[in-house]
Amino acid sequence: MSLIDQDKLKSRPHFNFAPMIDFLFLMLAFFATLAVSRASLYDTKLSLAQLIPEKDAVKITQTEEPFQINLSISNDGSYKWVTEVQSYNMENLEKIKKEIKYQYNIGLLPKDKNQTQILLHIDKSASWEQVAKLIFAIREEGFEAYPIYEPEEAVLFSEK
Repeated sequence: MSLIDQDKLKSRPHFNFAPMIDFLFLMLAFFATLAVSRASLYDTKLSLAQLIPEKDAVKITQTEEPFQINLSISNDGSYKWVTEVQSYNMENLEKIKKEIKYQYNIGLLPKDKNQTQILLHIDKSASWEQVAKLIFAIREEGFEAYPIYEPEEAVLFSEK
C-alpha cells in the first residue's frame, strides 16, 4: 500500500500552448509589417497644407511655375487639346501621347515631369471609360492628370 494514490501519480494529458502562442506572435508581426508597408505605399501622394510663415521669416518660393496643358473630353468621347488661342481635335489617345512626348522632347515642357500639370476638362455626360483611358495614357508618359471642376454657370457665361 502506498501513501499516494496511483491516480495522482499518473500523468494527465495536457495541451502545450507555447507553439500556438509563437505562431500567433509571428502572424501578428507579419500583418503589422504588411499594414505599415501598405500605408506607406498608398500615402506617398499626400498634399500637405501650406504653413503660414512667421514674422521676419525668409519666404520660400517655387523657382519654376508649373506648366499647364488643358485637355477636354466631350460628351461623345472626343478629345481636344485646348490652348489660349484655339482648341485642336485629337483623333485618339495615341495622338495625345505623341504630342505630349513631342513637346517634352523638344523642351516645351519642363524636364521635371512633376512641374507639368495636365488638366482634364470633362463634360458631365462624358463616358467614364474614355476618361479612364485618357488618364492611363497620360500616366504611361510619366505625367499626372488632374480632373478639374467648372461650375455650370462658368460654362454658360463662357459660351455667350
